[in-house]
Amino acid sequence: MSNTATFMERCLLGTALPEQIDDYVAQWHDGIAGQNLTLRDFLGMDRREYAAWMQDADAIHAILALKKNIQPATK
Repeated sequence: MSNTATFMERCLLGTALPEQIDDYVAQWHDGIAGQNLTLRDFLGMDRREYAAWMQDADAIHAILALKKNIQPATK
């Protein structure tokens, strides 16, 4: 993946940790990354995932676990 991979993609690849989400949010707020994107898009979440995370920040772990289980296998 390129440098434009989302936070969620990076977590699934193992190049970011769920605990780093606040750092990504800060980069977006500071205009360092994700310009012209909503925070949801910058993080790589769909509407339901974003809503769940907004209600409970710890939901990020469950969201990533679900994404890992539905990712198609690659060769």
